[in-house]
Amino acid sequence: MVLPLRLFVTILATASWTAVARADLVSPYGGETAPDFAEVSVLPDRVRVALEIDPADFPFFVRPDDGTGLPLSERTGLTLSVAADGQPLVPVIRTVDLRPRKPRITAATAIVPPRPRSADVVFAELEFPFDDRPERITLTPPLDTTGMPLASLGLLVDHLGVPVTDYRYLSRTETLMPDWDDPWFSAFENPNLTRHHKSPLMSFLSMEPREVRHEIILRLRDLEGWVDLGLGDAASLGPAQMAGVEARAADFLRHRNPVAIDGERVVPADIRVSRVAVGAEGLRVVEEAQQSDRATTLLGVILSYPRESLAQDVEMTWELFPDSLTSVPVTLTDPAGGVPAQVRVGNPVVRWTNYLRDWTEPQARPVTVSTATIISLPILAGAFVIGALAAAWSAFRQRGGRRLGLLAGAAMALCAAVVAAPVSTRISLPGQPEPTAEAAQQLMSGLLNNAGTAMLETRSDAFAEALTQFVPAERITEVGAELHRGLAVTLPSGAMARTDEIVDLKVERIDPAENGTGSQILATWAASVSGGHWGHLHRRQVTYRGLVDVSRQQDRWYLDGLTILSAEIKT
Repeated sequence: MVLPLRLFVTILATASWTAVARADLVSPYGGETAPDFAEVSVLPDRVRVALEIDPADFPFFVRPDDGTGLPLSERTGLTLSVAADGQPLVPVIRTVDLRPRKPRITAATAIVPPRPRSADVVFAELEFPFDDRPERITLTPPLDTTGMPLASLGLLVDHLGVPVTDYRYLSRTETLMPDWDDPWFSAFENPNLTRHHKSPLMSFLSMEPREVRHEIILRLRDLEGWVDLGLGDAASLGPAQMAGVEARAADFLRHRNPVAIDGERVVPADIRVSRVAVGAEGLRVVEEAQQSDRATTLLGVILSYPRESLAQDVEMTWELFPDSLTSVPVTLTDPAGGVPAQVRVGNPVVRWTNYLRDWTEPQARPVTVSTATIISLPILAGAFVIGALAAAWSAFRQRGGRRLGLLAGAAMALCAAVVAAPVSTRISLPGQPEPTAEAAQQLMSGLLNNAGTAMLETRSDAFAEALTQFVPAERITEVGAELHRGLAVTLPSGAMARTDEIVDLKVERIDPAENGTGSQILATWAASVSGGHWGHLHRRQVTYRGLVDVSRQQDRWYLDGLTILSAEIKT
């Protein structure tokens, strides 16, 4: 294998000044930001390592020349070692080349910004074959003579396709204990090297303003222990078979794990079952076209219980315990955040009580913005001046002491007018001109916030009722459809995002409406949205540009139409 010339030149240019560089010890979290990265897959007969090396760290990943004259390409990656049951495995180098760095984006990336890294990396694919299934597999990164890491190396490990870790760091020798019967239970001795979803069966109760949701993650192999799916000896399942599995799962779970809300037992109004995958980026819904491995397939279940307002008390009784588990983790989530809990065979009930003190139910409200021309007049000072003039006029028509009294009163009124001159009264002139840029921004803010609130509704009748506050009755169907089409954001978990905040609102142009009864506003804005299922919260910012048709009745404004011209999602 010959190292490409471009790769060789790049390595020489960067390695010449980094040969004595040292890496700092790093936190065991945020490994996706590391300059170097190892994706490790434990397969039935080998360990596969896909290694990305920052050119600045390349010297640390090349085994020194032992006098045999082997080229760089045949020594690249060999300072990372793998052993099975204490016996070093002999590596086989499959690929060495220069390629763009693989993007790795998670929520932690916003917290731990990537350090300076090259856009391209030296990519090396290595395989470490073994004969018998080992009980312990050890991974050792490049270390110095004192056992300190020479490079900052991110790590991601899976066993037979099942994730063992999220993004972590490999900064010392670590030992994996593979479970060959059930890869879900494969784990490192170091408890920091783990994944978010640790249990093969998990429950999530979400209490939201318009809905209580019970979400479940379970394995196909556990579901088969409770219900006969009729899959025969098939090792993998196609889309049609998975559709049948999902339907059977929904029927089975409809009346299991009963939920009571505010003291009343309820049944789900809607049940969705999807094939899901757990990975370093979180949890995502798998496309239906893909084949499903029967042994490792995960199902995500969502049972929805619509509400008119936030519940006061929710109780769930867990009934499903596979033979391998005596407890199931439960996460209770409300507008204040999430709280971990657990159900056990002997104590299967979990309960949530509403202790929120400052909670206000989200409601769409009328949008009132005045566009009348406002003038400010010193009315009080003017009244004193008029009084002074009247007193002076009367004084000139009087004689004696009465005249002096009127003149004194006129003088006092003039002094009062001087004092009251800064005090002005705002007066609206007749007429309803087009909204100014400032007024348009105010009414746009109100309408967009109302739209986000209305889209919290899970029932069509409640959604239509919310729209009546800011949409004309004859336009509710059309405007409602456009809100769902243009503003709805689907997250990787399949959840519909909710709008948390409208920011960066800018009005570009205001034109009279063609029918002469309103205005058309061209504007841009950004919506901070969030949402998720099964314990993963996703946050996004969506930048919109749209035409907004508005009308008014006196100072109350209505949304007549919405055309989204562009929408860009930023992760």
